[in-house]
Amino acid sequence: MKKVTSTLLILTLLASVVFGMTGCKKSALKGWYNDALQFYGDGIRYGFKEEPTNYVVSGVLKDKSYKKGYLLQDLDGDGVEELLIGIIDDNSYTRFTSVIVYHSDLGPYCLLSGGENAYIYLCASGVLMMDPNPPFEPDPSYMKFDSKSNAFTKVDGQGKYLPMKWELTEFI
Repeated sequence: MKKVTSTLLILTLLASVVFGMTGCKKSALKGWYNDALQFYGDGIRYGFKEEPTNYVVSGVLKDKSYKKGYLLQDLDGDGVEELLIGIIDDNSYTRFTSVIVYHSDLGPYCLLSGGENAYIYLCASGVLMMDPNPPFEPDPSYMKFDSKSNAFTKVDGQGKYLPMKWELTEFI
């Protein structure tokens, strides 16, 4: 009986290791961003009453004087679009406040956000530029999303990538 029990225990452990190594991570479902759109849209219309741990709300999103919108863009070419929340204005570049990704372990998650008066800009090839943070970072930083590692990695972008103007879908 002990031999049968230990054999079953070993087989169960092996199966769980194999299952874990083969990628039991969550895969992004089509329309994964709908809950995030609902959260930000309701917050912009009715006021942000609470902030779940997976989303970030910058002060500018709470400011009624700005029009806000969103963009779905596949930043890393994996076939899954990321959700960018931004400001609709006549600025020469689109200013984003939040980048929500489908994190393979956590589901929808705001992995990158700008601070007060600091914005994220989308450049060509899915490269993001962050406003500089003087005196700590006198120059803007550039980064690229990698869904395999669920992270943004810094890339050399100085002089290579320019922020662009993007058409956002307005939250009404």
